[in-house]
Formats: sequence, C-alpha cells, structure tokens
Amino acid sequence: MRSFAAISCVLAGCAYQADTLRPTTQVTSQRTTLGCLDLAIERRPDLPNGDAVVAYAFGNRCDHPALVDLAAAAVIGRTDEQRQLELAPYDPRYEVRPLHLDGRAMGREAIAYPSDERLNEVCVDAASIAHASATHWLCFTSRPQLREVP
Repeated sequence: MRSFAAISCVLAGCAYQADTLRPTTQVTSQRTTLGCLDLAIERRPDLPNGDAVVAYAFGNRCDHPALVDLAAAAVIGRTDEQRQLELAPYDPRYEVRPLHLDGRAMGREAIAYPSDERLNEVCVDAASIAHASATHWLCFTSRPQLREVP
C-alpha cells in the first residue's frame, strides 16, 4: 500500500501546475492565461529563407481537457514600412489542427510562417488559440536569422 501511495505522489508531482510554464528557449517569451490554458509564446530566429518562426508552450491548469488550436492562431507580420500581412503556418502535411490537451498536461510546438517580405514584427492573437471571445495580441520584434553551416 505504501508503494502505491508513493507512486501516486510521484505521478501527481509530474502533472502541470498553474503558472509554472517556462519559456521555450528565450527570455523574450510572453505569457498569458486564457481560461484553463497557460500560454508562453516567443519569436525564434528567422529561418535562412526568411520565414518567421513562432514557438508555443502551453499548459492546462484545469483537471479537464482544454482546447489548443494552433491552426486557428491569428498571426500577422509587419514590414519595415508598417504594412500588415496575414500569415499562415507552413504545414504541407496538414499536421497543425485543433487538439484537446488533457488536464494538467503541457506541450510545446514551433511553427514557421512563410513570407515573401522581411518582417520587422510578428504578432499572435493568443485568444484565437483557445477560441476565446476577446482578442489578446502579443507582438515580437524581428529576430536574427539562423546562419547556414557550410
């Protein structure tokens, strides 16, 4: 019986706890909570071809499943001339789709957003990921490009 109790405590300790979501890689991550969903979003370095990359970390603070819909994420880019462009994820195999994240679970994903123009700023409506009614825009300035290794 003691071993069962110890295993239960260990397993419970591994579950996601509210407000413990860590940035994916950068200190430039912005965090927000929408219902049961804690989100940490950041802009990673652009790909060598210029595509913007956004990293998402998400945790469910509730005991029941919560919707995480990265496919519905409203993402815009702004050029140096302040022209605004709607961005769509690079998803040639249609893998980005709405999923329900189990209670007390967490996950991470990074998605490239192609653009024919250099983007000075990328903004994500975090509320669109959770299908929340009000918008909650998080914006990130330009990031250095990754260098190709010869």
